[in-house]
Amino acid sequence: MKIQLILNPHAGKGKGLKEYPEIYHALTQAGHEVILHKTTYRFHAIEIVKSLNLYETDMLVSVGGDGTLFEIVNGLMNNPGKKLPPIGIIPAGTGNSFMKDLKIFTVKDGIKAILRNLSRPVDVISFTTEKSLYYFVNNLGFGFVADVSVTAEPLKKRGLGYSAYILGVFKEVITLKTHQLLLEIDGKEYHHEANFCYFCNSTWVGGNMKISPNSVIDDGKIEIIVLDSLSRHELIKAFPRVFKGTHLTHPNVKVYHGRHIVATTIPEKFCNPDGEIFGVTPLELTILPSALQFCTLE
Repeated sequence: MKIQLILNPHAGKGKGLKEYPEIYHALTQAGHEVILHKTTYRFHAIEIVKSLNLYETDMLVSVGGDGTLFEIVNGLMNNPGKKLPPIGIIPAGTGNSFMKDLKIFTVKDGIKAILRNLSRPVDVISFTTEKSLYYFVNNLGFGFVADVSVTAEPLKKRGLGYSAYILGVFKEVITLKTHQLLLEIDGKEYHHEANFCYFCNSTWVGGNMKISPNSVIDDGKIEIIVLDSLSRHELIKAFPRVFKGTHLTHPNVKVYHGRHIVATTIPEKFCNPDGEIFGVTPLELTILPSALQFCTLE
């Protein structure tokens, strides 16, 4: 099997780079050809995968976190070849959220899933922002959740890892803001004064936060989670529930499902698809059922 391996040397404080010798040894010992591509700047993986000859590729492997995978998915969906090889994931980022839905929690799990070479379909969500089209497989949020990501990003670079997200939450609570939100879901309109909105294809965000416990990665639907306006005190009190997924029963949490959504906000809000700080509202989102295949341990 010919494997194109995309490695982000900066993800997870250099975890992928440290683990690469073990990864390479395991895959080549099993008889596979491994072609290494190291990313050197933001969105480099998009360019790498977009330019690959997929007819000479049996599998793409992501060594990094959710952001690295976001880039690989966008490169793959924009590759001019019609062949879409399966994607293997070796978790080497900070949060590694999406991998958990594939039952991949460690580097060894990722290697095992690749060697097993059993894949499952995964829905892809396309989204348009500022007249440009992009894709994600995990989730996209705006409002409080995206603000937390912006706050956490420099803390992650200082080596705080997952703790950066927790610190980001408490810092953003201090300046908590709401926004007007109009959702058009499969032709029906819903109005909110919201703290945040999340569009989910999978369960986890920020590593251990179970933002969308009922999401299924190949059910052909987007789960939309809206938190209506809460006070700072109420938000701090309710926040721990997200780790168990019990926040969905809170009276200020609204859950919708749809296949095509247009989201408009006042004021304009920036977004965080798959952990990346990228894009602004308004957004148009569409589900692409079973558009890609991912190696899994399920």
